Amino acid sequence: MTQPSPRWRQTPSMAFARTYHTLTILPDGEVLVTGGGNTTDAVGVNGAALPAEIWSPATETWTVMASMSKPRLYHSTALLMPDARVLVLGGGRFNGVNEPTDQLSSQFYSPPYLFGGPRPTITSAPATTTYGGTIDIQTPDASRIAGVSFIRLGSVTHAIDMDQRLVPLAFTVGSGSLSVQAPANASRPWRRS
Repeated sequence: MTQPSPRWRQTPSMAFARTYHTLTILPDGEVLVTGGGNTTDAVGVNGAALPAEIWSPATETWTVMASMSKPRLYHSTALLMPDARVLVLGGGRFNGVNEPTDQLSSQFYSPPYLFGGPRPTITSAPATTTYGGTIDIQTPDASRIAGVSFIRLGSVTHAIDMDQRLVPLAFTVGSGSLSVQAPANASRPWRRS
């Protein structure tokens, strides 16, 4: 959407056809898809897609990931947690209470980035910032940091999370610190001025 003349174009499809699935923006900019099924049957657990998939905006490809242990269809949720895992839960409750297709359980999905070595440590950071301000972050891992972003935690309902946002931020690396540039304003935070 930052192009002078943005337009829609076709990219490769997911490996599994899905309805009632949930998309979750991950901190690395990729997108996780969980749940759903191959028909519009809201509780059709036999047609449920158990494997998760990840969309890479860099390569414009989908990768099939580990399978969930339970089908997640209508009324299911996937939510990015503060520890960077994704909580996937629920499903069912379409026609009544205590249906055999209800999924009264949850599970955590741990994305691949959690297995790439030790996570960076933040020793101090401000609790707030201002538009256009500089955020000084103290970290002994500054030289290993490849990206910094704001990510808004979601609020999912009925397989849609209209509150997700990932805003990449410009930053410079110092000795044991990062100097991060906050967005200039609220209207177009992805554009750096």
